[in-house]
Amino acid sequence: MPVGEAHHRKSPQALGDWYRAPSHLSSQAQSRAPSQLSGVDVAGLLNRLVDRQHDDMQQAVQREQQARAEAAQREKQLKAEASQREREATAESAKAEAKAEALQREKQIRNEVEQEARRTAQLR
Repeated sequence: MPVGEAHHRKSPQALGDWYRAPSHLSSQAQSRAPSQLSGVDVAGLLNRLVDRQHDDMQQAVQREQQARAEAAQREKQLKAEASQREREATAESAKAEAKAEALQREKQIRNEVEQEARRTAQLR
């Protein structure tokens, strides 16, 4: 506002009754002062509050159930992966044992062949 100009404000009566009533009250309740709310208005407000709390509680329960289901699914997946790794390790171990046995048999056969070759050489 420029300096020297008079500051003009409208009076509260010129603005109407809207400035007195909170915006969360029903249009019927806004026409009265807050101290003049009827039992019906208060009951309506309380019902809306209870409904909102009930909805919030249901959402919280749903979020908790979803979180538990996701955790159970992750646990199931981790168990499946661990079981798969265990099967793979068991198969690898069996493969290593079979290879060790084959090498042992090969070594035994070589020793037998060498002993037979020595006996044959001694007999000549």
